[in-house]
Amino acid sequence: MMSEPAHLRRPRATRDWFIGTELSGIEDVYVQHLRKHGYTSATTIEYVECVAHFAHWTRRRFCLSDMNEVLIGLFLNRHLPKCRCAQRCQRARNMVHAALVQLLAVLRINGNVAPVVSADPPAIAAELRDYEHYLSEVRGLGATTRASRLNHIRRFLVDRFGIKVVSVSSLGPRDIARFISRFTEGWAPQSRQAICNSLRSYFRFKALKGEQTTSLTAAVPTVASWRLAGLPKALSADALKQFLGAFDRGSVVGRRDYAISRCLVDLGLRTAEVSRITLDDIDWRDGTLKIHGKDIRTDLLPLPKATGTAIAAYLRHGRPALQSRALFARHRAPLDAPVTAGIVRGIVRRTAQRCGIDTLSHGPHVLRHVAAQRLIQRGATLKDIADFLRHRCLDTSTIYTKVDLPSLSKVAMPWPGSHP
Repeated sequence: MMSEPAHLRRPRATRDWFIGTELSGIEDVYVQHLRKHGYTSATTIEYVECVAHFAHWTRRRFCLSDMNEVLIGLFLNRHLPKCRCAQRCQRARNMVHAALVQLLAVLRINGNVAPVVSADPPAIAAELRDYEHYLSEVRGLGATTRASRLNHIRRFLVDRFGIKVVSVSSLGPRDIARFISRFTEGWAPQSRQAICNSLRSYFRFKALKGEQTTSLTAAVPTVASWRLAGLPKALSADALKQFLGAFDRGSVVGRRDYAISRCLVDLGLRTAEVSRITLDDIDWRDGTLKIHGKDIRTDLLPLPKATGTAIAAYLRHGRPALQSRALFARHRAPLDAPVTAGIVRGIVRRTAQRCGIDTLSHGPHVLRHVAAQRLIQRGATLKDIADFLRHRCLDTSTIYTKVDLPSLSKVAMPWPGSHP
């Protein structure tokens, strides 16, 4: 093994833990992988110590081909809580998990271990693969919706069948009612609706396979949820100005976060839509932006001047040179990865906390309402709003008729007993 630089020197005990293990030849490759992806020297040292701990635990018990997500789960859940390997070894669960995720990536790049292993029982894993193919190829649903429905159905199948063969024909309406009652206890109506929709979708899939699922579909309850009962959350003009002014546009990260926020405010994009924007989606000559929305559809929107200016500033003075074509990139390791929807949500929440804006504390979807509110106050029709927000159904946009309070006050009936 090559001699390590002084800034990566670690305790001898940690180095010795690699000797004689299946991972003895991977250390240098692992360090190079972390450096390539922008990890600092300090983080690299900590990650290598985590891998050394894992290597020590696997010694003489597991071979290289055994190393997968299941084995890492055993290490995290069974070994770490009662670890007595050494007084100062790395035991911080989040750090160990992050280090071992990178280890698996290295092992798979080098062909040392098999592809991702599902932790689901084989019968359920096969069923979920078929169902995902249906959601993607037949229904054309987007990745986020597919992930949500697969998660719901995974829990349902594990609850009803465990490690046994999946047999929908053995289910009855009571099984459906019992699962929903127990599994969704304490959930909000919208969340209950989501899992009920997932179950109906799954039973439609099974019906296409020739199963008799009519009684099961009928057993899925309709959850009472009055979508138009309240007002959509929005921001005042002053709060919006305060939010957009809270970014440090003199820093690289500040320019990126400001450009992301302009996409949310000016275009009413969803967080996942922001994370999917690529350099090829922007047509600077025509002033348009291609949006990869829900399902597999794409839409073309005009690029407002303020949004385009913010994006251009980030591209010129912020975005690192990457192989990825994603518009918005991470500025913390791993550096070559695009931002995710979770990162976009985190940007909005942290900025809202700095400003003391409680309305945004639950996430950036409020900014989508802001875009609709600004449109309707400028005289846009519901059809215009539905097209702009890319709603499939016009009825989805009807809630925005309630955000123009000045206009509503002109047609509102006086409260009984109040003065005219």
